[in-house]
Amino acid sequence: WVVMLSLLVMASGAWAEGWSETYSLAGGMVGVTNSQANSSWVPVSVMWKFPSPFTGTAEVWRVSQTESYLLSRCNFRNATTVVWVPDVHYPFGPGETLVLRSSVTNGVVQVIRKGD
Repeated sequence: WVVMLSLLVMASGAWAEGWSETYSLAGGMVGVTNSQANSSWVPVSVMWKFPSPFTGTAEVWRVSQTESYLLSRCNFRNATTVVWVPDVHYPFGPGETLVLRSSVTNGVVQVIRKGD
């Protein structure tokens, strides 16, 4: 039980601090949907990483039910990394999706989020 309790305490601490996932940009779009039934999360930051300098556009969208909302758009030039840090608190409830688009499809996007 002590080991299990320690694991639960560490897991709840990790949830409070947040977690990171990396996705391929193949196709130019990544959707991260809140599949939890009874919880929400907020994006802490998003980072697009390209293997060499590119010029293009990066966008952050929120999809809630059938509505899409543009949260941010960035035109970049000769960049290998583009970062978005939300300027306000954007909670994503059950079924809502964070959509990340890029005109550059060669690279990855990393999403850091935390429980709300």
